[in-house]
Amino acid sequence: RHPRSHHAVKINPEHWLEGVTHDEIAGGSAMAIRRCLVIHFTSGATAKSSINFWRTPAAKGASAHIVIDRDGTIYQCRPFNRTCGHAGTSRWRDPKTGKLYIGVNTCGIGIELANAGNDPALASRWTKLPLVSSGHRNSPKTIERWEAFPAAQLAACTRVALAVVTRYQLDDITGHDCIAPERKNDPGPAFPMTELRKACGFTGQPAVHRV
Repeated sequence: RHPRSHHAVKINPEHWLEGVTHDEIAGGSAMAIRRCLVIHFTSGATAKSSINFWRTPAAKGASAHIVIDRDGTIYQCRPFNRTCGHAGTSRWRDPKTGKLYIGVNTCGIGIELANAGNDPALASRWTKLPLVSSGHRNSPKTIERWEAFPAAQLAACTRVALAVVTRYQLDDITGHDCIAPERKNDPGPAFPMTELRKACGFTGQPAVHRV
C-alpha cells in the first residue's frame, strides 16, 4: 500500500505524492514559494489519530502536508502548493539567499512523524524500541527520555524529503525546534537530522533562528 524503502516516490503535476495514502484536509492558501522542509514529531499516538485531530476545532487549524506512521506508512493531507498550519509563530533565514521569512507556513513544507517525543509514558504505549536519553540541542544540560524513530519511518521520511527537495529545489531542511526554539522541541535529539540533510544534499545541522 505504500512504497518500500528502496523505491523513490514521485510527485504528480497536482503536487501529490504517487503511491501513498491521500487523506485530504481541505484548506490552506496558495503557496507559490516553497523554500524549506520542516520536520516535526506529532507528540501523539498514530499518524491517523493526528490527522483525525486536525479535523476538529480543537486543532485550531493545525495540519501538515505529510504524516508518516511508525511502520513507514505515508499519508499526504494537502498538496505541496498549498499552505499547512505546521509551523506557527516562526522564522527562518534562507542559507542560500540570506532572506528572512517570518511565519514559515508561507514557504515551508511540513512533515510530521508519529512519535511521542519526550513523553516516555506515551512512548511506552506505542514503541518497543529503547527510549533515547539525551539533552536537547537547545537545552543540552536537561536530560530527558525520547521516543526513538523506527528504521521504516526514517526510510520513508528520507524518500519523501528527497522527492520534495528535488522537485521544488528547496534550500534547507530544518526542524520545528530550529524555527521556533522558544516553544518547540521537535523533532528533537532522537531524530537523525544530520543524516537526513546529508541524504538530500545538505551538510551539518540546520541553523537555530531565535527571536
